[in-house]
Amino acid sequence: MKFKIEKQNLINLLKLPSSIIDNTTTTPVLTGLLVEIKDKKMTIISSNNNISIKSSTDKLSVEKEGKILIHGKLFYNIINKLKETTITLEVVDNSIIRISTPSFSSDLNLLDNFGYPSISFDITSRTKCTIPKDHLKNVIYKLINTTNIMNDRTTPLNGILFDTTRLEGFIESVGTDGHHLSYIKTPYIGEKFKIIVGINALKIIQEQISDEKEINFYLKNNQLIVEIDNILFNCRLIEGDYPSAIKAIETQQQFHFIVNKQEIYNAIERGLVLASADKKPSILFNINPGFLKLTCRSIEYGSSYEEVPIKEYSSNNISVSFNVKYISNLIKNIESNEILFEFTESNKHFFLKDSKNTNYLSLILPIRMI
Repeated sequence: MKFKIEKQNLINLLKLPSSIIDNTTTTPVLTGLLVEIKDKKMTIISSNNNISIKSSTDKLSVEKEGKILIHGKLFYNIINKLKETTITLEVVDNSIIRISTPSFSSDLNLLDNFGYPSISFDITSRTKCTIPKDHLKNVIYKLINTTNIMNDRTTPLNGILFDTTRLEGFIESVGTDGHHLSYIKTPYIGEKFKIIVGINALKIIQEQISDEKEINFYLKNNQLIVEIDNILFNCRLIEGDYPSAIKAIETQQQFHFIVNKQEIYNAIERGLVLASADKKPSILFNINPGFLKLTCRSIEYGSSYEEVPIKEYSSNNISVSFNVKYISNLIKNIESNEILFEFTESNKHFFLKDSKNTNYLSLILPIRMI
């Protein structure tokens, strides 16, 4: 194998595949990038077992074709630090890749590509489906923070549900960790599907989304392939039943109040300064006709109290506690200047609704005080 390529073209090709490599894996071949030059085209494949990526380019000058496996992150870091714009790469003695520019040369040992997994990026036998780009952007921006992103297990709570089968003419998405939840629906026409996509896969897609790029999705069994320009993602869908959240979303609530988004958000953020010192930071809502009293306490630092005006509440005074970080994130995602809170009992779920975007809502469970 021998070819020349512009540095920036190679970096663009390497950046995404190298980003998913896990150097702590117990499978040595998965620390590498599979590089192939064939038919005057270069393809690079990487995988971490859950997500595989294939990127390709024909913007290079090929002298000799070939296929190698190279230490992924090391290779990317070396290329990224080179100062010249044109790079020559050549395999020497079938065991070394020589990276050279007019002022630099480096010989890197190749990995044995025997045993590298066979990954299919074939889209011809798969069902093509469409996820509206605006819906996808909203899901990534508003729903990811309500999932179990700190948990490495691949359970339904580690992903986002995309469902076009339940509500005719809409695609619905839900993200939850069992304590708080966000829901979005968007008008939809197309193939019917119901899938759970992992958070890590969605974050990779997020990096590639732009108004200029077309995104295509291809489904087969428990695999999803995403096509964006010259990049293909093959990701394993999360299996299992997503928690039944629709029933709670569609229930009528007995009480409600309206509060200015900025006023309540600023008040919560001030309380968070104290509350965040605790392992389980909480905020107490004391809901009264005309005003909402917010209380944050820290065992180590003290307490804070603040009142914000509310309207349209005429029931008895009640008190309820929430995880302060959860409710701050949910409030931040509201687009309207006013937030509608709905509830039936102080120990049951509370809804936060957006008057500007009636297709978006979130839900939070109170903290049970002992």
